[in-house]
Amino acid sequence: MARSLADFVPKELLDRVRKGVALVEGVSHVRILGHYDPDGTTSAAVLARAMTRAGKAFHASTSTVIDERLVARLKEETNELVILSDMGSNQLDRVEGLPCPAIVLDHHAPPRDSEKVVHVNPALFGIDGTREACGATTTWLLALALDERNWDLAGVAMAGAIGDMQHLGGFAGMNAALFEEALARKVLSRERGLALVSAPVGEALARCIVPYFVGVSGRPEGGRRFLEELKIDPQVPLAELVPEERRRLTSALALQLLKQGADAEAVEALVKERYWATPDDVFADDLSAYVDGCARLGYEGLGLSLCLGDKEAFARAEAIRKEFDDRLFAYLHKLEAEGPFAKKHIQFFYTDEASLAGSVAQIGMNYFLDPLKPTLGLSVMDRSTKVSARATKPLVARGLDLAVALREAAREVGGEGGGHNIASGATVPKGKEEKFLTLVDETVGRQLAPKPEA
Repeated sequence: MARSLADFVPKELLDRVRKGVALVEGVSHVRILGHYDPDGTTSAAVLARAMTRAGKAFHASTSTVIDERLVARLKEETNELVILSDMGSNQLDRVEGLPCPAIVLDHHAPPRDSEKVVHVNPALFGIDGTREACGATTTWLLALALDERNWDLAGVAMAGAIGDMQHLGGFAGMNAALFEEALARKVLSRERGLALVSAPVGEALARCIVPYFVGVSGRPEGGRRFLEELKIDPQVPLAELVPEERRRLTSALALQLLKQGADAEAVEALVKERYWATPDDVFADDLSAYVDGCARLGYEGLGLSLCLGDKEAFARAEAIRKEFDDRLFAYLHKLEAEGPFAKKHIQFFYTDEASLAGSVAQIGMNYFLDPLKPTLGLSVMDRSTKVSARATKPLVARGLDLAVALREAAREVGGEGGGHNIASGATVPKGKEEKFLTLVDETVGRQLAPKPEA
């Protein structure tokens, strides 16, 4: 029997969502603005598809940040309603200055609430925005409250959650409740298997980024040697391995991850559940990977088209995904060979491509870098330096909060930052990097210091 949203969403959150629905129902044209990453792109797509179904005209785009320039542009537009997805909670002052009603659908830790905009953020109601709700599932919640037919957007919402790494260790909280209901409604189905792409096993290993295998990922010859030792033909399609070969391969890959110091949760994710989105005819994790590649390489519009169901877009996205993977491999191989720079409590590296820094930091942190130190990726631009920081759940459990560390350090040097306790970002003035890193190191040291027993 189908459940209603009230069965698994807190009443206060649902009441806030319904205020947003009332705004949508009162207009004929909606301006949609999503964050540029996979979570934000899928969020914008969920809104676009929901608006189409509701008979609303819309203009959808993505952005890396809500700055004064973007706000000025929005003010010049003749908008009836602006909806921001996967961002806005940390820029409420700017959103509140818009000349039309606005809805913020976000999951990042909010410094405050708002009475001037409809601020829908599960974190305001006790739901962990790093594990239990992402931008896409928060946005999907609004779409579901608008029209129950929007359950068929489950695959797009899940692609956003996967892009935000909220699937590691299994979905939890509101995410889990929503996806389980989607399974019950048969708009999703699941299967369990090795977390490798469908290809000849040698190619599958060489192309594997998550999980990341030191000496094998991005290295076809390394993959062939690995399989030779297991007496497995690299040309055999992964799906055609006999049970004994599959067991040997799974055990050997798990051992490899343990040897390279991978995070325990990352090792567990070697065998994972995959979800097939029936309405969209795609696996949610594949859609997430395609959108990620498009977003990071500047093809945000193509990523949005994928989520809107444009089948022709997938052929173009395949080449972009490969290019993205190749660039990631180049940075990861360099990080493998040279290692990061290290301070007492943090480790960091530099990259020329700001859009890749977070992905490199995440993979390095989870699979082969020092698990006791959060990882920061820095990209020095013309006038500022962009920073992406990543950590692990064990560090967060010990008291780490990267959002606080980056926000406070950035503010001290004239920049700004924020995000989640486990994943955060900042922008700081060029030339202030060393001071910023020192401040982050000091804050992380205090956060991770042993707490006196009560």
